[in-house]
Amino acid sequence: MQIRAEQLRNDLKARQHPVYMVYGEEPLQHREAVDMLRKAAKYYGYEEREIYTADAGFDWGLLISAANELSLFASKRLIEIHMPTGKPSDKGIALIQYCEHLPEDIILLIIAGKVESATRKSKWFKAVDNVAGIISVWPIEGQQLNQWLQRRLQVKGLTLGSDSIQLINDRVEGNLLAADQEIEKLSLLHPVVSSANTSLGNDQKATAMTIALDYEQVSEAVFDSARFNLFDLFDCSLSGDLKRASRMLSGLQQEGLSIILIMSLFTREVRLLAKMSAALYPNNGAGQQLNIEAAMKGVYIFPKRKPLITQALRKTRPELWQGLLKQLLQVDKMAKGAEQGDPWDMMQLILARVAGKNYLYNI
Repeated sequence: MQIRAEQLRNDLKARQHPVYMVYGEEPLQHREAVDMLRKAAKYYGYEEREIYTADAGFDWGLLISAANELSLFASKRLIEIHMPTGKPSDKGIALIQYCEHLPEDIILLIIAGKVESATRKSKWFKAVDNVAGIISVWPIEGQQLNQWLQRRLQVKGLTLGSDSIQLINDRVEGNLLAADQEIEKLSLLHPVVSSANTSLGNDQKATAMTIALDYEQVSEAVFDSARFNLFDLFDCSLSGDLKRASRMLSGLQQEGLSIILIMSLFTREVRLLAKMSAALYPNNGAGQQLNIEAAMKGVYIFPKRKPLITQALRKTRPELWQGLLKQLLQVDKMAKGAEQGDPWDMMQLILARVAGKNYLYNI
C-alpha cells in the first residue's frame, strides 16, 4: 500500500502495518519518514531495534532467523533492513517468505535508496506491497514545491504570500534541505508566541498566534544568507571561483556552522561526481569513454546545475573524486578528534582541489 510522505503521520495514528518500506532519492523526506517510523514503533511498544545492512554479501537467512527467534529483552521488536542497492541479493526469496508468514510482535522496516521501475514489478516487491506501507520520496519542484513550502510554513505558524513562497522556491531550486533551512531561519527571525486569555481564570488556554510576513521581510532573510549559503559553497568551488568559496567557508565557520554538516554535504556531492566520472571514464580512462548523458543516467541533477556538472566531468578524472573522498574522511576524523589536524584547514584544501587549483588565497 502506497502512503504519501505527508500522509504518513495520520496513517500511523490510524493503524500499524507489519512491514514498512521507505525508498527514493530525496534526502529530507527520506530521513523524516524513517525517523517518524522509528518514533512510532517505539511509541507502540517496539522497544528493541535490530539493524542489518543488506549489501551484496548479506545472508538473507538472518532475516528469517531473526523473525523466528524469541527476544530476551523485549516482547516487540523493530527490524531494520538497509538495502543500499535497492534490491535484495537473493532475488527477494527471503522477503517473499517473510511476507507470506508474518511474525507477531515484529515490525520490519526496509530502507532503500532508488528502486528501479523494473524492480518495482518484481515478485518480492509485490509481496512487500501486499502487506506493507510503502513511502516513496522523490524531488519535487514547481507548484508542488510551493504547496510543500506552504505546509511547512503553516506548521511554524508563518503565513507568506504567493510571491514570497515563489521567491524561496526560486532560491532553493528544488533542494528541500535548503528549503527547510530557509523556513527554520524565518521562524527564528520571526518567532511565533502564544497568547493566554487571562479572563478564563484557572482554565486558561494558550492560543498560538500566526505571523504574516511580507515580501520585503522574506527577501531580506533569504538574500542575507545568500552570501555564505552552505548549499552554494560546493558549486562556487566547482565553478573555479576559489577566492569567493574560501571566503564563504570562513563565513560559515564564523557563523558557527558545524564542520560535520559541511563535510557531509561535500561528501554527498563528491560521491555523486565520483560515480558519474567512473561511468564516463571506465577503468580509469582505459575503457571506451561514454557520453555525458549516459554517465548522468540514474542521478537526479537540478536543471540549473547541469552545465556546471557537465563542465566538471569533462575537465576531471575519477581519481580526483576518489582522492577527495579520502580527504573528506580525514575531515570527519579530525572533527571527531580521531586524527590530528584542523578540519577547517583541510576543508580549505579540499575547496582548492574541487576548484582545480593548487594554491589557497589569504582571506
